[in-house]
Amino acid sequence: MKFLSFKYLFNNALKSLKRFPLVILFAFVGVVLSLILIEYDDEIKNKLPYINSLLSSALGVPLFFCLSVYSNKNNLTNKLLYILYGIAFLVLILIYLSLPSIEDTHSTSVPYIRYGVFNVIIHLLVSFTPFVKTKELNGFWNYNKTLFIRLCTSVLYSFFIYVGLILAIFAVKELFNVNVHDELYLDIYIITIGLFNTWFFVAGIPEDLNQLETIKTYPKGLKIFSQYVLLPLLMIYLVILYIYVGKIIFYWNWPKGIVSYLISGVSILGFFNILLIYPYGKTSENEWIQKFSRAFYILLTPLLIVLFIAICMRINDYGITIKRYAAFALGIWISLVCLYFILKKNNIKFIPISLAIILALVSFGPWGMFTISEKSQVHRLKEILEHNHILVDGKIKNEVIWAQDSLPKFYAEKKLTNNNILTDSVHNEVKSIIDYLDDHHGFKQIRPWFTQDIDAMISSETNHRYSYNNEAKKYMESMGLKYQKHYSWRSNRSYTYGSPYKKVIETKGYDYYYSFSVNKKNTKSFNIGNQKIQISRKNKVLYLTTNKDSVVLNISKIHQELYKTHGKGSNTQIPKEQLTQFFKTSKLDIKLEIERLHFSYKNDTLELNSISGDLFFKEKE
Repeated sequence: MKFLSFKYLFNNALKSLKRFPLVILFAFVGVVLSLILIEYDDEIKNKLPYINSLLSSALGVPLFFCLSVYSNKNNLTNKLLYILYGIAFLVLILIYLSLPSIEDTHSTSVPYIRYGVFNVIIHLLVSFTPFVKTKELNGFWNYNKTLFIRLCTSVLYSFFIYVGLILAIFAVKELFNVNVHDELYLDIYIITIGLFNTWFFVAGIPEDLNQLETIKTYPKGLKIFSQYVLLPLLMIYLVILYIYVGKIIFYWNWPKGIVSYLISGVSILGFFNILLIYPYGKTSENEWIQKFSRAFYILLTPLLIVLFIAICMRINDYGITIKRYAAFALGIWISLVCLYFILKKNNIKFIPISLAIILALVSFGPWGMFTISEKSQVHRLKEILEHNHILVDGKIKNEVIWAQDSLPKFYAEKKLTNNNILTDSVHNEVKSIIDYLDDHHGFKQIRPWFTQDIDAMISSETNHRYSYNNEAKKYMESMGLKYQKHYSWRSNRSYTYGSPYKKVIETKGYDYYYSFSVNKKNTKSFNIGNQKIQISRKNKVLYLTTNKDSVVLNISKIHQELYKTHGKGSNTQIPKEQLTQFFKTSKLDIKLEIERLHFSYKNDTLELNSISGDLFFKEKE
């Protein structure tokens, strides 16, 4: 048996470096930047430039690999290849510039989400670009099969090399008492997965991609894996989803939002499985593969209807977000793929090409996921505030004005000026939108609603050594709303309004006095002279009935006024004057002094549990 020599390994590594120099160069740069971040973590104050450079380098690996294999397949001239390299460098520079450059940026997530979309697009380009001009479906499949197997192999080799090195270092540390700093383990992982894995991967890429079309033998292991592992899992998932759809129809209980992600996941798993077994279906003994493939696309159709219903229900209730937009776009792509193959088309390149096109389209422009989601959430917030008269004529009513001389600390004489206007669920909805804007888009679209420059105030706070930047909190508090979620256990508890306790009751100016307490069920009756008086309750109305007249007290109206002024509390004390009501009948002047109003507030529905107080009567002459 002949063992591989170091010279052989060195020559192959050198050969791979000559074939893919920029791929390995960007992998090396990414590894170096990662090591700097690990080793000098405490010394680097602003890590974003390093992180952004690392991400751009990581994106350069698949981008320049794509250009290399495209050049190899289509025999490009060096001049044209260098032009493409220049364009690729420009793309990476633009992507780097689009990423946040300072730590106190207003919104960091959207640029990185967009980066993630670009990353997926470039990897999709790797899968089909060499064969985009040809009709070589067999060559396209063999090329992607090679990529898939080579990726699995390189990851496996990298894993065992890493584990072997870690065990060797651990043994040296324990046996010889050698001091090893903890970061070394992570350093070795980065070098192994970043540089060795990439180098090993590109070393196995065929030099002549044109020969792939002629390969007619396919690995049996791949067919076994697809047929006996992925396919049964796919069928199980389909059965589960169809049972769930049956439950929806039987109980008429429309789907939850998560079902759209499950259907998308099953669809992508099915596409992947069909791609893996595609060439095996050309043989006579495997005709079932083509029949199964078409049946799968047909079976997906009812599930796609459920997917769109689920997404549209969430959008109708909570507006468009980046995730919901992406889920909707993914549903459109799945529908296009199903329609394409149901019509008996057989170009499997359509799957990655169509996905790359859709992702590219939704990643920018006024129709893109970022613009549409921001506009949707701002519009939703605007409607809520306008409906509750917090936003009037494009400006926040009762805006909390922060004292300029108190900055960087935020101080205002009057806070929470609008806090008792919203119900708990609507308050939570406003907070959710504010947090979403803070996490993804920033507050550029709602800045004109305020008379103050809140961004400048926040920047002042951010520059202060001991301050913490929470833009969402400052914007919501400037609206006069408390930056806090109202949990169900708070909104479901009972609370009481009452007047101060009095030992002596003054009846001056009145002939009769009666103290009462009425809960949900009981009724009180008593006599005033020759008149019979009855106190009863129905829902949120208190009725006081005499022989000929009836007095109606609208508790709901009183509650709204008290709630707006005093909010909720376990036992809120109210001045007696605010709990005093006057009424007249044909024979009586009546004064009602409410002592206690006991409420519960469940699921935004007001319930009056009991009312107690004192009634004063004066007979008319």
